Amino acid sequence: MSDDAEAEDERPCLHCLIGDLIDEFYAEYGSPTGEPEVIDANEIMMALAKTVAEITYDSDAVQRQGLIEDMLREIAKCEAEFRERSAREGPTSDARH
Repeated sequence: MSDDAEAEDERPCLHCLIGDLIDEFYAEYGSPTGEPEVIDANEIMMALAKTVAEITYDSDAVQRQGLIEDMLREIAKCEAEFRERSAREGPTSDARH
């Protein structure tokens, strides 16, 4: 059991890794309009949509639709959590763990 706990402690958070990668990308390349360190939410959403489509490509239509619906529910849940946190702590862009 201790091996599993240690392995879980060492495993990085995928959400945080993706967030860090996005930050690094925009710090290095700026936005599509050339503005330095400006994050383009539309560009990120399109990249995530393409990634989800690629990941689910081999799934049947019903399974893909279920995954998309699950993703939409998770987005809504996270937005609610961020709104609640913002109401308590004030606006913040630091959503990392």
